Amino acid sequence: MVQSELIRGIFFDIQGFSVHDGPGCRTLIFFKGCSLSCAWCCNPEGLNAFPEPLYNASKCVFDELCMQACPNQAIGKNGQELVFNRNLCRDCTTYNCTKACCSGALRLGGYTLGVEELFTIIQRDRQYWGDEGGITLTGGEPFLQPDFAVQILKRCYDSFIHTAVETCGNVPWDNIERSLNYIDWIFYDLKQIDNRKHILMTSKGNNLILDNARRLAKVFKGRIIFRMPVIPGFNDDEANIHQLSDFLNSIKKDEINILPVHHLGKEKYNLVGKGYYTDDYRIPAIEDLQKIQSIFQSLGIRCYIGSETPF
Repeated sequence: MVQSELIRGIFFDIQGFSVHDGPGCRTLIFFKGCSLSCAWCCNPEGLNAFPEPLYNASKCVFDELCMQACPNQAIGKNGQELVFNRNLCRDCTTYNCTKACCSGALRLGGYTLGVEELFTIIQRDRQYWGDEGGITLTGGEPFLQPDFAVQILKRCYDSFIHTAVETCGNVPWDNIERSLNYIDWIFYDLKQIDNRKHILMTSKGNNLILDNARRLAKVFKGRIIFRMPVIPGFNDDEANIHQLSDFLNSIKKDEINILPVHHLGKEKYNLVGKGYYTDDYRIPAIEDLQKIQSIFQSLGIRCYIGSETPF
């Protein structure tokens, strides 16, 4: 195991006072980098695994100071907007463009912290959690930074802090396994059983995800809550719900949390130079979610809607 003082994690946010991502009041730690690219992602600033410029064109005065400051010539112009070559931004260590911006149009999305630096922040929140609270690693995908994840989880677990992780499961098994002794809860996404549909809407297949779920069900001693984001037209059909129920029954798990798709992250896509292409996804009505819930329950799966998960 890499010594904790030698590694640094990359994050894009830390949020306190969460009550929807585990028991009690919690501190959420958002890791940068994800192994999927879901069409409905609400955290596009967490997809790339490196700090990057977030660009708000409405504040830009086009003085080109950021272009002149960039040592990698990663910034160009397209009419009255700047464009960024984020493949070049990946290797940046100075972030001079954000430092040179005087209008507030550019800010750095992402930063690094050492284990003890992050633990200090966590400790500051501890007095607000109550008896059942703790931390939840989320993202992005926490298990894409396995060395850091295991170190911060162990640091918290050894300090009697409740630990939870939200994961898409699309990572090597070893990335998950090394942390299991220090995790109390895992929230695990199961988006679509059909592999072809999964590829179309998330960019990757689901074979690794399902295999890791099977392994977790056998060896993890904490609580697993499987989650399905409800995306109308993608995974809300009865066939998928039946197949997903069959899968959960096959691994002897009987809980799932369904979460309606939302569009709260829409405005963040422009900041990272991506187009938002999910406007066609209708936000499910409560009646739609209750119908899905009733199907799961008829198949022996306890189904919780939204924040109704019994922590």
